Amino acid sequence: MMRYIKNKYVIVAVVIVVIAILYLIMRGGSSAAIESSPVTLGNVVEKVSVTGKISPSNKADLSFDVSGSISHIYVKVGDQVKKGDVLASLGNADAIASLASAQAKLDDIKRVLRPEELRVEQAKVDSARVALQNAKTNAVNASRNGYVQAQGAIVNYADIFFLNPQSSNPIIKINTQSGTRETVIEQERVVAGDQLKKWKNDLDNASSTDDVGLLLANSNGYLSNLKSFADDLSSIVNGLNPGNSGLPQLAIDSYVATINTCLSTLNQSITSVSGAETSLEQAQTTYSEASSNFTLKTSGSSAETIRSQQAAVDSLMAVVAKGSIRSPLDGVVTRVDPHEGEYAAPGISGFSVQSDGAYKIEAYVPEADIAKVAVGNHADVTLDAYGSDTIFAATVTLMDPAETVLEGVPTYKVTLGFNQKDARIRSGMTANTDILTHEHNGVLYVPTRAIIINSDGTRSVRVLNKDGKTFVSVPVTIGLKSSNGTTEIATGLAEGQKAVTYTK
Repeated sequence: MMRYIKNKYVIVAVVIVVIAILYLIMRGGSSAAIESSPVTLGNVVEKVSVTGKISPSNKADLSFDVSGSISHIYVKVGDQVKKGDVLASLGNADAIASLASAQAKLDDIKRVLRPEELRVEQAKVDSARVALQNAKTNAVNASRNGYVQAQGAIVNYADIFFLNPQSSNPIIKINTQSGTRETVIEQERVVAGDQLKKWKNDLDNASSTDDVGLLLANSNGYLSNLKSFADDLSSIVNGLNPGNSGLPQLAIDSYVATINTCLSTLNQSITSVSGAETSLEQAQTTYSEASSNFTLKTSGSSAETIRSQQAAVDSLMAVVAKGSIRSPLDGVVTRVDPHEGEYAAPGISGFSVQSDGAYKIEAYVPEADIAKVAVGNHADVTLDAYGSDTIFAATVTLMDPAETVLEGVPTYKVTLGFNQKDARIRSGMTANTDILTHEHNGVLYVPTRAIIINSDGTRSVRVLNKDGKTFVSVPVTIGLKSSNGTTEIATGLAEGQKAVTYTK
């Protein structure tokens, strides 16, 4: 009986324990089977971690653009150089000499006259101006003398063959052997008188400051008409003989001598005026040239001339430059292969220069993370050579727009620059890089494992009740996911609540 009673109590106890367990399971479990983490206010940091290699920020492999023998090498490996420093040069003395000559010519045409040169050029202009004024004065005088000679030729010699010669109706006194010739010669005498009057009027109004060139041109025109009249009259006189004129030969010879004197006097007038005209033209040319030269030398060469010579200098400078290798950057020489006297072929690299103390990291970010990274992001870098406790600061400076496929996976090259120079950094080192892509400060966050993704895509967090034994499911919206296993809670929770992270 006692054994039966004991078995009965055992069975009841077992049943009670089973019922209690089932109750706890249905109620959400007991506190002993729950792990939780408080909802915390703080910072959530997102990082992208990649591994890259260190290389100089700038590096250049250099070669000559033309072939030739190397005449000078000015550097050795390890030398510090500045941008533009000559590393080596070819023997191109001819090109250098041509450049020097072209540059000297450019300097000369751009040069301004010295005071003593300016005085010489000014003296030339002043002298030419005086000569021109004298030529103008002489031209007026020559026209006056020419008029006197021409008037004397007509009045003193031609008019003896006419009655009323200076009237509007002169009559020739000698036989013309033709009524037509008689009329023509009488009309020509009227014209001659008119020409002399116009010439006299020009002279009465003439001055050496006027356009004496026009005065001389008009004078030559008057003389041409007077000479034509005298030539026609001479033809009539020279056609006389005792038979057709009724004059004795002695009288005819006297007439011929008279008309010849008329022609000779007119020719003297023509020579005087023509000579003055030639002298005036020469004086005007000399003055114009002196003035132009003075203006040119005082104002400098034309812009077109200077540009043309500058182009010649630039062309020769390019030729000379091709015979030298210059550093394209500030840095250190890392390679010098050739020797002086060796032949250098164009395009064959023999020198290298890299930036000194300025390095960059080149890393490849997977396609899944590249959208998080942006130029300007800061990064913490550790180098295998110095361990994880030594951190160097860097910044993303460049992102390749095109992908690079590595082992079948699309990646994108990201370049970072160190924020400060550091002698410990060397080319070729491995750089473990944590790129800080986003950071939210003063936000609520929970461990990422506390967040449950529901079947409909929404998210929730199981919040522990005050009894510490039960929990309730609370809908939430999330924000930034950190790289250390926490996630920002945008809505749904309050600071101090406990989020269930694990249940048995």
